[in-house]
Amino acid sequence: MATIFNSKHHYIIILCGGTGPRLWPLSRASNPKQFLELFSSQSLLEQTLARAQKIVPKNNIFIVTNQRYQQQISKLLANQLPQSNIISEPDKRNTLQAISYAVATIRHLDPKAVISSIPSDHFIYHTPIFRQQLKQSASIAASLNSFVLIGIKATSANPSYGYFQISPKPGKTFSKVSQFIEKPSVPQATKLLAKKALWNSGMYTFSIDTFLLELQKLQPEYFALHQKIYDNISHPNIISKLYKLAPNLPIDTAISQKSNNLVALVAKFVWSDIGEWKSIHQHLKADKDKNTILGQSTKFLSVSSSNCLVSGQNDKLIGLVGVKDLAIIDTPDGLLICNLNDSFNVRDLVSLIVKSKNTQKYFLD
Repeated sequence: MATIFNSKHHYIIILCGGTGPRLWPLSRASNPKQFLELFSSQSLLEQTLARAQKIVPKNNIFIVTNQRYQQQISKLLANQLPQSNIISEPDKRNTLQAISYAVATIRHLDPKAVISSIPSDHFIYHTPIFRQQLKQSASIAASLNSFVLIGIKATSANPSYGYFQISPKPGKTFSKVSQFIEKPSVPQATKLLAKKALWNSGMYTFSIDTFLLELQKLQPEYFALHQKIYDNISHPNIISKLYKLAPNLPIDTAISQKSNNLVALVAKFVWSDIGEWKSIHQHLKADKDKNTILGQSTKFLSVSSSNCLVSGQNDKLIGLVGVKDLAIIDTPDGLLICNLNDSFNVRDLVSLIVKSKNTQKYFLD
């Protein structure tokens, strides 16, 4: 007999610790992309929380961040979420440890919890369908004791995403994941695209029992650490010491690439991870030459130029002549000019910026 899932046990974790290097120079370590107002007067984090609040009660929503952003989040989301539901990591140890810490917290409140972990910095259209599919994911996770992923139909061989293949069955709303590859090379991604592999949206849903079983089987070091953190959840000094022992792995490589217990739904909503300038360009309203602007203060004129993204500040006029496929992002202390098709490589530029003491301030401000 199928398990009947009680939705009161559904919790949502919002991961909010990334620095968004591919959106430099707008995104900085002190004000990463989840806090930016890119498409509306609300930040990406505020939009994510608003979607979550229509799925579960606000007491069932937890934001996981690092200590640097705790005060910023508390101020931004004042009265929208209990302050105790903002979980501050004592150190940055990637997504698996962030999720594990949140699971330990929720486990004390509700051992029967089914948890959806979602990023704070994605952009989603058709939110009623998104809400329906996340609720559906929780029900499937409870019934199958599996990790449930949401896959996005891939449109390009983008090496910034994880990819997975599914084995569809007639009449089923979900499919078994047969292979998961995190951030493949461009040639690998091209082959996966030809095989109609899906992009991983970064959204995971699982019961606490399933999470612990997979953790114990695939990452025993993490599991032992999780148990110690669970036992000392009310002792921040001990948690801080334990955190220094945590490996630095994303859930995608630590669990998804190793697990045989993954199923997936194909997203019926429009999704973007807003991970790079090209994805932002694709979601902005374009003029007749396919040029887009970001920011109300941006002013630009164009002659024989097409398919460019322009963002400026301080009443500066930006002129384009005879160029195409560029992102031109101007800020008071930084200017980026890159080919939109190479915008995923901005991360490599940021690596150079932080490598030198002379330039670190332009990202680690």
